[in-house]
Amino acid sequence: MKMDVNKFLVITLVASNTGLPLVTHADTSKTTGPIAQAAYLMPNAPSFDETIPRFREKYNRRNPALPLHEYRVITGKDIYLPLTRAASKINEKLYSSAVLERGSEKIKSLQLTLLSSENETETQKNQILTEQYMIALMHHFNPTLSQEQSKENIDNLLKNSKKLPFFSHNIGAIRYIVINGSEKTLTFAIEPIKLSLSGPEN
Repeated sequence: MKMDVNKFLVITLVASNTGLPLVTHADTSKTTGPIAQAAYLMPNAPSFDETIPRFREKYNRRNPALPLHEYRVITGKDIYLPLTRAASKINEKLYSSAVLERGSEKIKSLQLTLLSSENETETQKNQILTEQYMIALMHHFNPTLSQEQSKENIDNLLKNSKKLPFFSHNIGAIRYIVINGSEKTLTFAIEPIKLSLSGPEN
């Protein structure tokens, strides 16, 4: 298990610092490869108007079958001083992480990372579980979408990102990103793309 946790940390650091898009205003899907710096590292990058504790409370209330456990701060020199990183374990192969404004804990980027497994049955089960979490997260951040619309959007996102190292698609003021890692890992990220974006209401 420790090896998987360490692998998760390395993968999320790489995805966060090199794999997420620099563009903050485009409305079309992007299929470019990894670039130098993640968008949330830019000066004045937007945040969701929702702290990680508040997000968990609301998300878990709406999705009791797909819980997110407490996010624990990850210490390290990988991230810029005004930001902090926290992670939550879903199972041995699936984790969630968040990049937060230091102090306010407002979310700048929320991510899911699925690690590879040598067991084909476990891989299939975790892929299904990951997609369920992706749908639930999209529905949380885009509450005007129905569950069916969220599923359709995630299905299209995964279909369009297949065999690509990087793919992003904007829905409203939110960017959804898929990064397919070299070790058969998958990272799904959610980020705001405009300033003063409010979180979903109760």
